[in-house]
Amino acid sequence: MRFVSAFCVLFLAGPAQADVLHHWTQLIADKTQSFRAIVDDAQCPQIDIDGTRTQMGVRIGPTADFPNLVCTYDTRLPVVSVTLGSRNFPLRSATVDRILVVGDTGCRLKQGKPIQACNDPVAWPFAKIARAVADKDADIAIHVGDYHYRETECPEPDKCGTIHGNNWSAWEVDFFAPGQVMLSKHPFVFVRGNHEDCDRAWFGYLRYLAAEPVRTPIMCDNYQKPFVIRFDDLQLAVVDSSTRNRENYTRDRLRAMRRQFMDVLPQLDSETLLVTHTPLWGYGSKETNATDLGTLESIQREAFGAILPRLVSAVVAGDLHFAQIVDTPGNPVQITFGNGGVALYTTPHGRVDDLPVGKDVTGDLFGYNQFGFGVIDRSDSGLDVTFFDADGAIAAKCLPPTAVDSCALD
Repeated sequence: MRFVSAFCVLFLAGPAQADVLHHWTQLIADKTQSFRAIVDDAQCPQIDIDGTRTQMGVRIGPTADFPNLVCTYDTRLPVVSVTLGSRNFPLRSATVDRILVVGDTGCRLKQGKPIQACNDPVAWPFAKIARAVADKDADIAIHVGDYHYRETECPEPDKCGTIHGNNWSAWEVDFFAPGQVMLSKHPFVFVRGNHEDCDRAWFGYLRYLAAEPVRTPIMCDNYQKPFVIRFDDLQLAVVDSSTRNRENYTRDRLRAMRRQFMDVLPQLDSETLLVTHTPLWGYGSKETNATDLGTLESIQREAFGAILPRLVSAVVAGDLHFAQIVDTPGNPVQITFGNGGVALYTTPHGRVDDLPVGKDVTGDLFGYNQFGFGVIDRSDSGLDVTFFDADGAIAAKCLPPTAVDSCALD
């Protein structure tokens, strides 16, 4: 558990409208919509909910590295219209037919890794991907984590600029500025990634995107409490796998991960998507254009992979920097979209059968080894998964019931 001393003051409500930097709708526990805004002002603004002026509350105040105010208004009540000045907040629907999935979107500046050319929209295409996501119609969108990648100073500023570190400037350039176009279009579920764990960009994640209220003093927990988002015809069980220790995890963390799932299990009573950052199963390489591929192990597979209830129709994840569908005997299909902009890893492109996707687990796989995002369409027949490239064009499709043998490159 980590503590940070934050400069927070009480802000008085007033009629004046703040200087709004960003706004979005976030889906949190049960049927709650959290309308959020980041403002460059001393007080939170008012929003208009179905014609009634309503004061937003302070989520957290400014600090030296994050010199802005985060405002929120949460409600479980159904609403028809929510606006902040001329800005519209997207709203959740009662049922879900179509889900957008994007993940691992930041630009990688990490010591010991090749730099990513953040200034090149081809090398880092998140802004283009965000526009393509905004152009698609959907009931909800999911970001499966890893928003902040600019950890260290860029040695070649002409390629990747000068902004880095766990501060507002890095969060804005890596996520909020390029992502606002999609945040304005869809209500989002935000998953915590390993780049937002307690050794990395946790402070920005807790300020802006965590589902739970910010505690005082603000602190970092290795695992945030899992929660269930409910619709009339579907549930999303959101489980924190940010502290994943894929290669060398400890038994204590294994037990903590199992407790997370056991806490959420009694809440599941209808069709469920298990939404988390780290996939349970995987195959590929954590290097770009690699030829030596193998199993990508996960703590979650050992923690609860063998006890997933039949109510779970799919696992939705990110973390691995490619798109991939994995079928394993007796388990729900796993759908991974970690190709939202960060430098890509390597997975087989297309269909490959009988691969070691976990310890003593063999599965069939369909991979897409380019930048992009995904769409999951629900029907009586099952799940229809579409892979889109960075421009929003269809790259591949997997038809219901989402078995790998139905997948084909476009």
